[in-house]
Amino acid sequence: MSFRPPKTLPILSIFHNPSSNASQNALRLLQAKQKRPSGEDVYRVDVQDNLQEPLTSIQLKQIAEYLGGGKPDWKPMISTTSTTATENQSFDYDAQQLLHDQPSVLQRPLVVDWNQGKAAVGPALDKIQQLIESRLKL
Repeated sequence: MSFRPPKTLPILSIFHNPSSNASQNALRLLQAKQKRPSGEDVYRVDVQDNLQEPLTSIQLKQIAEYLGGGKPDWKPMISTTSTTATENQSFDYDAQQLLHDQPSVLQRPLVVDWNQGKAAVGPALDKIQQLIESRLKL
């Protein structure tokens, strides 16, 4: 007799701002696509309010790498309405420090598929929809 551990569901994390319409729409989209027509779950949704529980420096760097296809890309993570972000030769370090110290400048919604090593950021939902669709194909 053999024993096989149960298959765990992949996790899609959403770094969410409950007061943001775009973030609410992204969460509804994640929840609507979570089940196959058979009723079987495709993934688990992990909702994170990063204002209450800020991302760690390691998480921020990992997400930036997912957004950049292996090379950190911080720009999509910083809200375009943020006047705190500055561009200079040490942007990578400054951006990581800024996002760590001031979680309110994080562009949301931000959705991460930890298993596939992919991330998508709003406010438009098209990239988040693409990330979900790539998960549904597996």
